[in-house]
Amino acid sequence: MVIKTIHKGQATTGLVSGQFHLNPMIMKVTLGNGGKLVDHYYFDQNNMYMKSENTWYKGKVNQKSELVKQLKRQLTASGNAAVLTHLKSDLKLKERDQTYTLSYKGVNPAGVKAAKQIIVSEAGKQANKTLKNVRITHFEYRYTLNKKTSLPTKTFISMKYRDKLTKKSVTEKVTGTYHHINKVKKFTVPQAIQQAAQGF
Repeated sequence: MVIKTIHKGQATTGLVSGQFHLNPMIMKVTLGNGGKLVDHYYFDQNNMYMKSENTWYKGKVNQKSELVKQLKRQLTASGNAAVLTHLKSDLKLKERDQTYTLSYKGVNPAGVKAAKQIIVSEAGKQANKTLKNVRITHFEYRYTLNKKTSLPTKTFISMKYRDKLTKKSVTEKVTGTYHHINKVKKFTVPQAIQQAAQGF
């Protein structure tokens, strides 16, 4: 997933890449900005491994923590599927040989609600407080899925919003691609990382 944000004429790019499986739940996640993937994480049950400046660290993490829930939403596209329920009456369908694309463009009440839900999904619940003063001025959404499996392959989000108090405007574009859904082979935190990780 690539998240490009423009604020005060300056663009920043965030990247989220990862894989996961369930039973037991384990995630491998790489986060970055400026076009480079820089932070590496493993979430194994209630343990988190984090690589910072070429050193691995280990600590406890709650499965219900906002960080874990946020990463799960991004990796599973569950947040995107939830957005579709808000837009279902206004979606347009485009059919191709192997895919369907559901799309929406506008700022009616359903679109505004969906856009704000996406912001919360990215930033966490703490964003709810500031959203009261945010006006959505542009929102476009595309969700592409495989015809045979009905699983997502791509997402695209474009939005602009303005804070009514600070008068600051933000432009955001998010593109996501999904591969090997339900086909990820079981993996674990490499033994070398487990042995080298320092507590934090």
